[in-house]
Amino acid sequence: MIDALAYAVILFAGAAVIWGLVTSIANKPPGKAQLLYVAGVEALTMIQSIIATAKIIGGFRPVELATTIGYLIGIVILIPIAWFWANGERSRFSGIVLAVAGLGVLAMTLRLLVLWTPAG
Repeated sequence: MIDALAYAVILFAGAAVIWGLVTSIANKPPGKAQLLYVAGVEALTMIQSIIATAKIIGGFRPVELATTIGYLIGIVILIPIAWFWANGERSRFSGIVLAVAGLGVLAMTLRLLVLWTPAG
């Protein structure tokens, strides 16, 4: 993992959380701009996961390999599920769905930063 990229994912996921909550409080469904923004967060998450996977394949072994792999898979599938749900339902609660997904990605990325230490 690249620390700067992980912190960018955390920052953008945090903004997605706030935007989702504001949309829900305003009693509006997410607009196209919000859905595109969340897709951009997914793109950053994918890049981060691909880099981390390449490093693991290249021989890097984090302290908890299985947990790290689980988090790498989880952050990649969480946003697309929320995106399709939010795009399909189109209610005020769709913003909450996007916020929860953003919070999940944020938390999992923070945890990945902790796990990303070489096994001794």
